[in-house]
Amino acid sequence: MPRRILYLNPSAHLGGAERSLVSLLEALDRNQYQPLAALGHPGLLQNELQRLKVPCEVWPFPDAVLRYSRFHRNSIRARAQAGWQLPGFLLRTRALARKLRPLHLLHANGIKSHLQAAWLSATLAPRPLLLWHAHDFPPAGEAGWLLAAAARRADLVIANSQAVAQAWLARIPSLAGRVEVVHNGINLRIFAGGNGPAFRARHRLWPQAPLVGMVGILAPWKGQEIFLQAARRVLDARPEVRFLLVGDDVYDTSGHGGRRQMLESLAADLGLGEAIRFTGFLDAEMADAYAALDLAVHASTRPEPFGMVIIEAMAAGAPVVAAAAGGVLEIIRPGENGWLTPPGDAAGLAQAILKLLADDNLRMRLSRQARADASRNFSMDVYAAKMQSIYDKLVSGIQA
Repeated sequence: MPRRILYLNPSAHLGGAERSLVSLLEALDRNQYQPLAALGHPGLLQNELQRLKVPCEVWPFPDAVLRYSRFHRNSIRARAQAGWQLPGFLLRTRALARKLRPLHLLHANGIKSHLQAAWLSATLAPRPLLLWHAHDFPPAGEAGWLLAAAARRADLVIANSQAVAQAWLARIPSLAGRVEVVHNGINLRIFAGGNGPAFRARHRLWPQAPLVGMVGILAPWKGQEIFLQAARRVLDARPEVRFLLVGDDVYDTSGHGGRRQMLESLAADLGLGEAIRFTGFLDAEMADAYAALDLAVHASTRPEPFGMVIIEAMAAGAPVVAAAAGGVLEIIRPGENGWLTPPGDAAGLAQAILKLLADDNLRMRLSRQARADASRNFSMDVYAAKMQSIYDKLVSGIQA
């Protein structure tokens, strides 16, 4: 009988953690493991799970809990509302989880789900094993204290980079011996098959102009402002270059939202005019978008936990310039499979863009090595095999 795994994800948007989950489920051996999923919010991830024929339920997080942010100040009223709504939500999720028994493993795919799953693991009988999948650095403040208290329930923490693993161990030393690193993986076939000219034509972009693009959710720390400031400098030196910004607001938490409008205003203030296009969120077109780029930019202003957009661009053959911090340093070897610049340095980013645009041979060399590295290190199959090996070790002592 396959072992049953319940995947808990607080959001149904398609961010990096969610795309990583889709890659895992796409390659998971269904003869060995039966996946089930519970999402804290309806959305695009639910559609992906349905495509993969993964049974999925939406266990809606209460509004106040969904909006609760670890990055921004939460008002006393917001804290009180979250505290008032949380007990009933947990009791409902336990009742739903009991209907899914037998459960062998809880796989929590986000901070809020880590806490939710720790409570479920402690209150369900028989107790399912608990795996926290850490796709981000651990939070400070209240959320950090709660995680530290709940960490004793976690049988294992998977970190998506060495940088994230080290941060979790530094914040919660009691996790020593229970943290493993597994880099994310992607479906290489999807990203290797993009049609750049078709994308440019479909979106009425410039058919021949050098195109520099940035892909990512619109969040304050992702550095879209740095990209726009660098674009202004590049345009001053090479007026024929054009720019693309792919992504949109996706976060439900307080302190987010309104980013696209702000960035469009900044682009106008910088005088970028018709030299830049905002596409909004893309899904099925992502491979085509990467293929349309002469250069892909990553510009996060704080350390990146991993960098899904980087390995996607590498697999698509788009040369990458990335901000040198966090998990990015485990992906990019500067001058070999990509280029690095200091985080938050618009002038340095502009210089790197100009250098690479001026050297076709360098871009081609970086692109070839990037494709090879993506195939070797970041494929969906390699990722799923590592994760399944971890599952095998975890559940080896459980009766089916």
